Amino acid sequence: MSQALAISLTFPRGVYSGAVLGIAEDVPEHARVHEAFVAAAAGGPTANEEGNVLVATDEHRRAVEWLEETEPLGVIVPPTASTTHAARRYRWRASPVAPADTDFEPFSALAGPVVYLWPAAPDGVVESLREIALEVTHVGRADSIVIVGVGHREVADGPGVLRVAAGRGTGRVMRIPRAGRCEALVSAHAAANRPGRHGTGSLGRQASDEMITGANDEAVELRRFAPTGAASDWPFSEVWQLSIEGRTDVRQEIAQPANSIAAAVALHRALIRAIGEDVPPFVTGRDGDSPLRGAGHLAIHLRPAANGHGPVVLLAIPDGTSDADREQLALAVRTPLRAGARLGRRETRWFTASSPTLRSAAPFWPDGSPILRTAVPLVVEVNGGPRRGNWTLDDAVVCSVGFALRGLLERQGIEWGSGWKFRSELVRRLREEHGVDARASRVRERSSRFVHRAREDDLIVAADALVDLGDLAPPDGAGFLALGRARHLGGGLLVPCEVGA
Repeated sequence: MSQALAISLTFPRGVYSGAVLGIAEDVPEHARVHEAFVAAAAGGPTANEEGNVLVATDEHRRAVEWLEETEPLGVIVPPTASTTHAARRYRWRASPVAPADTDFEPFSALAGPVVYLWPAAPDGVVESLREIALEVTHVGRADSIVIVGVGHREVADGPGVLRVAAGRGTGRVMRIPRAGRCEALVSAHAAANRPGRHGTGSLGRQASDEMITGANDEAVELRRFAPTGAASDWPFSEVWQLSIEGRTDVRQEIAQPANSIAAAVALHRALIRAIGEDVPPFVTGRDGDSPLRGAGHLAIHLRPAANGHGPVVLLAIPDGTSDADREQLALAVRTPLRAGARLGRRETRWFTASSPTLRSAAPFWPDGSPILRTAVPLVVEVNGGPRRGNWTLDDAVVCSVGFALRGLLERQGIEWGSGWKFRSELVRRLREEHGVDARASRVRERSSRFVHRAREDDLIVAADALVDLGDLAPPDGAGFLALGRARHLGGGLLVPCEVGA
């Protein structure tokens, strides 16, 4: 247990709404909290006039600069649930006779306050931050009303407590402010308020939204925050959830397990078209002329939405994706993706995916049974088998768990190989050393419906499975994971079993 400076955000409405790079957040980042303090310090009753803008007093500026010059310790995150509106809104902007048709902004329901932790601060800094906190009215969008508290407190590791972690692994990646961040925000605000000529406004039927000061990403860095003792090297770092629009019958069709692969392939092609040239390897799934191994590939899956208005698209971002590649994908999904899926021999079914919301990949399913089941059948190869001993469908599913978690297992000392001898040994070690187990049953349908591509001489089998990840599962809840040959394109997604099933 250690003492820390704690800045707590309590949302009286119980919801938070905000986005980074067009992707909705479930909780604010450290950098966003810092931005709120900078804005309040320069907009409160103690602010000083400087040119055309107000600026913070020296004491208040030193306090917010202390936050950016000091590495944060962690964050305490309550249970959250991301929600999107099924309705649409029509607003008058420039035209009184042509309302603008737009989505409602997604929001995150919070079960308690979010607490941001820094090392213990000098008394003068704490006092100044308390004064500034009284002027912070909202964090994120204007409807995210907040009450801010500042003080020292004892912090012990426990549920929801995430500490700064080095390297790659589970948890959540968040932006933090660094030295020079306050100056960058002040300069951007002054530039936006500099007098200029009166130009022509939007010539369309409706005035478009404009971001005056740009993205404001100067002097910001990324940090990973993870539970103490959490399993490391989970294949995916985060999941982007997109809502689907289209005709009701089309949404019902693509939500069926037998059509999940075709819909995921259509979305993959739409993403590549949206990115255009120089598509990142983690999106194409290839590294030069060779395929990416393990979870290096972006995973695309469809699932019914929790509010019953599904389905939704889940884009799982592989762990270790570079910031530049992640931003390139974020720019592609900032505008709606229009995809056309060929479902059997019927005509192409068109639908649109939009409004991305950011979610953690581990844990991803916080509730439910620790036993997972396949929401869409997984496909395994059954060409031959070991010369000695049996090779069952259960063994094939356990082996698929190993390949899906290859990065994690390699860092635990398993040397990767090939052939039936290696696969048999991998299955044995997964069962005996990690408690992994599976029960599978063959699906009595054409296996080709559950795989994107296979060679003519491949013997493939589609199966439903129950899976226990043993001690490889994240400690706070089941992580986002899919198994089988189509695990990156709609197949083999694991979801918690219903309690009592």
